[in-house]
Amino acid sequence: MKERAMDTKLIVRPIVGCLTHSHFWEGPCRAGRKENMTQEAEAAAADRGFAHACKVLEGASDEMTLLPAVDARYDEKFVVPQEVYAQIEEDMDKVDFFLCMNWRIPKLERYHKPVVIMQNGNEGIDFAAYCRSLGIEAYVCMDLQDLNELAHLLWVRKAVANTRALVLTAGAQPTFGMQSLIRDPEIIRQKYGLEVVKLPFDSIVPYMDAITDEEARPIAEKMLAGSADTRVNTEWFLNDIKYYLAARKMMDIYDCNAFSTACHELCTSEIPQNRKFTPCVCHSLLKDQGIPSACEEDLNALTAMTMMMYLGNRPAFMGNPEYVSDEILKIHHAVPALQMNGFGTKPLEYKLWAFTGQGFGGKLQVDFTENDQDEITLGRVNPMGDTLCVKVGKVIRSEFQEIYCSPFYYIQMDDARTFMHNLAGFGHHQVLVFGNYMKQLKELAKIMHFNVLEG
Repeated sequence: MKERAMDTKLIVRPIVGCLTHSHFWEGPCRAGRKENMTQEAEAAAADRGFAHACKVLEGASDEMTLLPAVDARYDEKFVVPQEVYAQIEEDMDKVDFFLCMNWRIPKLERYHKPVVIMQNGNEGIDFAAYCRSLGIEAYVCMDLQDLNELAHLLWVRKAVANTRALVLTAGAQPTFGMQSLIRDPEIIRQKYGLEVVKLPFDSIVPYMDAITDEEARPIAEKMLAGSADTRVNTEWFLNDIKYYLAARKMMDIYDCNAFSTACHELCTSEIPQNRKFTPCVCHSLLKDQGIPSACEEDLNALTAMTMMMYLGNRPAFMGNPEYVSDEILKIHHAVPALQMNGFGTKPLEYKLWAFTGQGFGGKLQVDFTENDQDEITLGRVNPMGDTLCVKVGKVIRSEFQEIYCSPFYYIQMDDARTFMHNLAGFGHHQVLVFGNYMKQLKELAKIMHFNVLEG
């Protein structure tokens, strides 16, 4: 399988700028004590400044891979030596952004690379405004906290651009179950870099046939052993795991790291009926591994899911919204994940029930009120791919239905009626992550150039 998008790193070139003068003088832009303004004194100060900058970067987020810092000193001619530019240019093709510290770097704009200036005064603001006026992406960070928060947003953008989704489809435009979906995947590839590989929904069947009971059984038995209440045919449950392993195999072959499949068309083919499986557990398992996985070929939800999973560093639920009252929205589907508190956290407890009345098709039943926090964020991209509808609320109740799509989650929010009306411009599936990410999504929108409709 293609490397998980969440394993990507930002490649950063730190450049520590410093103006050191050739000799002592004073004037309208330079004043101080002579002993501090000699060439030797300023060189020593530049040494200390460079060492301090490197020390500060020890606290940089591990979402960044920092290349060796460049000591970019120049004198009152404001010309950076060519040997310094030679250092800056090393591995240029890999660099995601320049991280400029202390002083501006004259003529750095020649490279047309994004620039992040970590400097809490006029230098950073002025340099950023200059770069932006030339059409160069530029940001200012006051301190390390600012840098890490900005880097996370830039990392999300890169992770989305490194996402390549395998979508198993019946080829209908639009699909029966999701008429509001993004019909042309080229829209999201051009806008966000998110690629889509489409194959027939039944092309997974030979891959399922190639997976033995011995391969599937350890995963099935582990899931069955962890269930607090099992109501699925345990032998048929092997077929859900075979579908999951087949999806993983196809992602390996087609170099993908996200997944979706037709649902209505898959169902009406009677392949699930004859083989006794549903794709629900596959979606849940993939998301717990940091692999976005969306129901029903829903590229709107998949796009929102990549942004929200990567931003929150946690898996997402997705489901159908239903108006209950002006204060309550209900959402349901059979695809919760277990690490909703964040990747690497303790899995939530679950029950393993059957999707169908015949007892096949495993589905996880997870009580979201047992999560560490109640506050959640909902999101969905519109069919044009340029706007994300975002709404925050609190999970107040979970309900389970014996068959079909379940769990049901009741979400308290302000003005659910208007929110449902707003969704008429977006479609129905909602992506849910725990935590309030409204502010961060608005900041991400500025960087990734999409609009946000606050639901």
